[in-house]
Amino acid sequence: MSFKYLKIYLTAIVLVFGLSACKRSDNDYKEAATEYAEVTFYSDVNFWKPPVWDTGEDTITGEISKNTGVKLDIQIPTQEADTRLKLLLLDDELPDIISIIDETTRQQLVSSGKVWEIDKFLEQYKPDSHLLTDFPEDIKQELIKRDGAWYVYPSHLNSEDTRDIWQPCSQFWEDVVAYNDNNAIIWNNQLLKELELKPEDLQTEKQVLSAFEKAKNAGMIPLLLDGKAYQDPSLKYLQATFGAEWVDEQGNYKDAILQPEAKNALKFINTAVKNGYIHTESLTFENTQVKEWVDSKNVLCFIGNIANTNVKKEEWTSTGAILSSAGSTPVWGKALRVSTGWMQTFISKDCKHPERIAKWLDYMTSDEGMMLWYFGHEGEDYTIDENGIVQRTKKGKEKKLNHSRTGMTAWWSFVNTAWERSKENGEEEQYGDLQIAYGKHPSVVQYDDGLLMFSTELFAAGSEEAAMEQEIAAWKESQILAAILADSEAKFEAEYEKLILGLKERGIETIDELKNKEYQKNCKEYGTKIEKVNK
Repeated sequence: MSFKYLKIYLTAIVLVFGLSACKRSDNDYKEAATEYAEVTFYSDVNFWKPPVWDTGEDTITGEISKNTGVKLDIQIPTQEADTRLKLLLLDDELPDIISIIDETTRQQLVSSGKVWEIDKFLEQYKPDSHLLTDFPEDIKQELIKRDGAWYVYPSHLNSEDTRDIWQPCSQFWEDVVAYNDNNAIIWNNQLLKELELKPEDLQTEKQVLSAFEKAKNAGMIPLLLDGKAYQDPSLKYLQATFGAEWVDEQGNYKDAILQPEAKNALKFINTAVKNGYIHTESLTFENTQVKEWVDSKNVLCFIGNIANTNVKKEEWTSTGAILSSAGSTPVWGKALRVSTGWMQTFISKDCKHPERIAKWLDYMTSDEGMMLWYFGHEGEDYTIDENGIVQRTKKGKEKKLNHSRTGMTAWWSFVNTAWERSKENGEEEQYGDLQIAYGKHPSVVQYDDGLLMFSTELFAAGSEEAAMEQEIAAWKESQILAAILADSEAKFEAEYEKLILGLKERGIETIDELKNKEYQKNCKEYGTKIEKVNK
């Protein structure tokens, strides 16, 4: 497709979907000073709700503006954000700051030549930035290995080097480092009590389905998956707990969806749908609707990313794993290599006010800046005890819960996990043991899924292989849905066979061969491999 027609195509998509960005208009701001430079900040995380930027007194955003001279014009399209960004890239109209999670878009920005390398940007516009001296070296090297240079500031910094800089202040955080996974199965304590069920009654697939039946008969919602995103966190958890792995018997890479244990995971969802344990409309829910249902206190069980909910550890229990009726062993992939984070933040080479953006980036990632936007104001929102541990006040806790209004903890692009865990001991951690129950479950076998992190060069943007990957992903999404909605066992088998056949027709085995070469290279480089458990 030529550049001309690609641009026309992308423009058509934008018009068809009627994109409506959450753009903050000038009328939304409390203009405090004309010297603040307005900077565009674009993200594709459509369920992220940062506050309207307010430069008024006694606001977190206002204080950030005072310290940096910047106020943000935040743009978060509600649909097709990555398509819109591709169009802006083609038109040379990139936003000043771009914070995204889409892998293909990240690759396109890296290869475009239109975004800054972070170190070169800071060397030119803020040579005294702390990031030039204290950014964790192991994460930087992984970013360089992945992208060819240090192009992004990644969110959720957490690695050996980060923990050397910011040491965990409690044993709880040590356990979280070892076992944390937000993808989990959790149960409402009050509803379990009403059904006279205990965690030991919910260990096997048969027991779990029996509990769902009791809940349905009691007028409860037995099971809620993670809304329209269920094929990532919910299915990912179920595939793992049913034992689906990423290698075959010969130790070669094989997509988990092709493993027989993945079929068992899909069948579990299909059984729940057929028996009325899952309300099918919930599979189309946006994150806000998922939260509303969880908050309704009528959902017995949630499977998915608990960070996508408002659950509290006091009200919910995790049983860790579901033991499959097929007798397979649960597996758990934890990256033992350095993580490159979640949200990836770029600076456009055509950005307006680069000096101020450099100062803003430096401040948002500094100890001073993070203390402000994560904890608020000392004495009012938090205190520091004799051991240097931060304790939130009642007012601070309320502000944190209302982060979309107050801005406290709202700046996900700059979350520094290791730093946070050096400041708070975890006693007030919202999820508590819910996030470590699966990893600590005695039946779960861990493997290093860091070996499955592949270079962006493997499927370069615009390549035939990249197109195959996109076709495979689209087919998975549509045909998995068809399989789990099948109204009979025979229909499920037919739809499952159609899923596998369609994947092979679209080249999944060719893609797996390419990924296997990269996987074997990683195994050789790191001196380890994934041992297959379920044979």
